[in-house]
Amino acid sequence: MWLTLLLLAAALAGLVVAWRLRPTPAPCQPQQYDAAPQPGTFAVRALEAMPPIARETPALEAQAPAWREAMEQAGLRLRRAGVRHVIFVHGTFVGHDPTQLLTALAGPLAALGPGLMPSLQRLSKLPSDRVLRDLGNYTPEYVSLFQKALGGDVRATRFVWSSANNHVARLRAAVDLLRLLATSELGRERALLLGHSHGGQVLALLTQLVYPARTAEALWQAVRDAGEPADALQEMARTVARARLDFATFGMPPRYGWATGRRCRVLHVINHRGAEPRGSTVAGVLHTENGDYVHQWGIAGSDLPPGNAKERELAARLDAILGVGYDVKAWLQHVRHGARVPRDGFSYLVDYGDRGTGAMPNCLATCFGHGVYTSYDAMLFNTRLLADHFYRPGYWS
Repeated sequence: MWLTLLLLAAALAGLVVAWRLRPTPAPCQPQQYDAAPQPGTFAVRALEAMPPIARETPALEAQAPAWREAMEQAGLRLRRAGVRHVIFVHGTFVGHDPTQLLTALAGPLAALGPGLMPSLQRLSKLPSDRVLRDLGNYTPEYVSLFQKALGGDVRATRFVWSSANNHVARLRAAVDLLRLLATSELGRERALLLGHSHGGQVLALLTQLVYPARTAEALWQAVRDAGEPADALQEMARTVARARLDFATFGMPPRYGWATGRRCRVLHVINHRGAEPRGSTVAGVLHTENGDYVHQWGIAGSDLPPGNAKERELAARLDAILGVGYDVKAWLQHVRHGARVPRDGFSYLVDYGDRGTGAMPNCLATCFGHGVYTSYDAMLFNTRLLADHFYRPGYWS
């Protein structure tokens, strides 16, 4: 009798402890642009001198021994921390369907054969790879060099999405990224995901789908309304939640909330001059005197409406949980604050040294300070920064 009561009491105590230790859903609120960043959420990081890279011949054997050795050392730190997969996610307008024309023609194209759409998407991606190359764009050659330079068994993947500038396109991208992770056989191992520009918003949405978030119910309903198999995807999300995911964004405009947790860490890197965590909207833009201007311009209100009525209605509903999408008046109100630091995660303000020094403007050559992060020249610095932040001894949990 007493033994039974003791066992029942122990079981009840265990249930109480489990209930109190259950994950608290992350609020995942949109960015508040008039709020000052909290102390301890950002730091200035100096751009360190690195061995040069032979950017015109991005093959590993063409690189100097000092550069190869430095990348190998960074790769060793990633492998020791358990990183097995690195995924690169590009930003807006450099994907396979930035105007959503292919999406609008999906039905007729599917009737012509299952292989036509993927072929057209690959063809649509070629101009950004050929013209922009590594300016605000992750090329196949960049990702291949990164993987080979790290050495070992770390796999690097380039994730390509439509890159259309609206909530719905980013949500669809997050769903496709979830599929990729679920089929990567990560188990409980670690993956590192890098998002440039609005690729960071795709990563933020992924965390809201995978980890406990107050927005999850509404977000999953939007996934369902977008025609996706939500039940199967939720099972994938449970699989992905068992892995350890580290997220790093580069030049991501502060917008969406993140569902961070014990298995999910977030870092933001922002091209910025000076120690004050506020930008200047247009002052000095011709010579990128303030760093990354697109980082400030791509905030809430800057979206373009989707092409069809159903997706416009869905995007309007997503405004309630992700912040306003298309609203010029709201954008003008937000952009004047010059917000730099996202509320969730930790941020490094880095002067990438791309300020113009001559009489001729350099804003187009640098994509208004927004294209520097994905350049070959920044690969080693970025990799070492991530290794220093995420994979130093004692910070591998």
